[in-house]
Amino acid sequence: MISMSEAIISRQIPNLFPEYSLIDVNKLLPGNLLVDFHFRDQSETDIFIEISNHEIDRTRLSQIVNLYASISNIEPPLEKFKLMFIGPAVAKSVQNQVRSLPIKLVTYEEIGISSPQFDQARFPKKQQLSQKEAFLVAKWESQQKVTVRASNVQEELGCTRNYAHFLLHSLERNHWVERVTRGLYQFIPLSYGYPDRIPPTDPFIIVSSLVTPHYCSYYTSNSHYGFTTQMPFTLFIATPKKKPEIEWVGGTFKFVTLSKHKFFGYKQERVFDTEVLMAEPEKSIVDSFDKPKYTGGIEQLARITWRALPNLDKEKLIDYAQRMNSHSLVQRMGFIIDFLSVEGLVEPFPLHLRKQLIQRVGKTPIYLDSRKEKIGQFSKEWLIINNIPKDQMLSEIEIR
Repeated sequence: MISMSEAIISRQIPNLFPEYSLIDVNKLLPGNLLVDFHFRDQSETDIFIEISNHEIDRTRLSQIVNLYASISNIEPPLEKFKLMFIGPAVAKSVQNQVRSLPIKLVTYEEIGISSPQFDQARFPKKQQLSQKEAFLVAKWESQQKVTVRASNVQEELGCTRNYAHFLLHSLERNHWVERVTRGLYQFIPLSYGYPDRIPPTDPFIIVSSLVTPHYCSYYTSNSHYGFTTQMPFTLFIATPKKKPEIEWVGGTFKFVTLSKHKFFGYKQERVFDTEVLMAEPEKSIVDSFDKPKYTGGIEQLARITWRALPNLDKEKLIDYAQRMNSHSLVQRMGFIIDFLSVEGLVEPFPLHLRKQLIQRVGKTPIYLDSRKEKIGQFSKEWLIINNIPKDQMLSEIEIR
């Protein structure tokens, strides 16, 4: 259903954006997200517009990022796209957060709309809290809680576990907490308050509550460092523990179990408003060669390597690769770096480091991509059977 503000803008579209062709309204995106308008300009760039009835502040940040991630995952991939988020005001801090992305945050005034009517019909009414619920909300606010469990309620109130669950269910009904997975709830602070009570949907906010120890890697870390332009809905988490995948409104949490000797090479990084544990750039690449399926496959891995190599500490990269104690990892890494070098896409690897990799090649030949047809040229140096055609290997790389 289109809101009043959206209706106002839709009536003025010809005047506001005469260079755009309207493609769709309330377009369904991957992950079952909706965006208000889809346009296309004369240069074949897809323009997506979302309308907000309230200031575009940090409470909207995760919504903006999720929409951008959803658009970047449209199949087949869009060659060029932009996301425009329109509201009555834009917080400068949010503008700074999305500066590096093709996202434009604009006010109604900037596009020529004054005093828009707001669609109040869809705002939920404030619910009264019981004395104990109000105490919990105030306490969690002061503690800046991100996630809560029944045990947190028991600690504060000295009550039974059953009563703690009863209170959590009541708070969930009144939109003060949101269930993430069994026994774990996300607390929705007052800053996300009425009239619309939109909960934080940034998965990075709650990842530290899901498993310990952990760090983010693979597609997630590659996206964070700009080694890939795609922002997948799945958040990949490396951990020595076995844990099933979790589906949540902000995306999917995929837990990749690592051997203890592979669990290293991570640091604290800031992702938007959240501090998270992230693979170091070199470990991000090493992890990707260890488990290519979590980076989008070999072709995507070649592109990631091409983008990443100029920015990596080569000594650390090879040290980390050797510490993983995986012959197949070394074989794939050495072969793809050599391939990119021969194609003139990256600088030749230092000879002493290349020699260290060659010394770690095992005795068993492997296919470059185990999922593809079992034919191809054999590399004696890396013991790799290359079953990916050259043009396919280069298909994800933007030749400049």
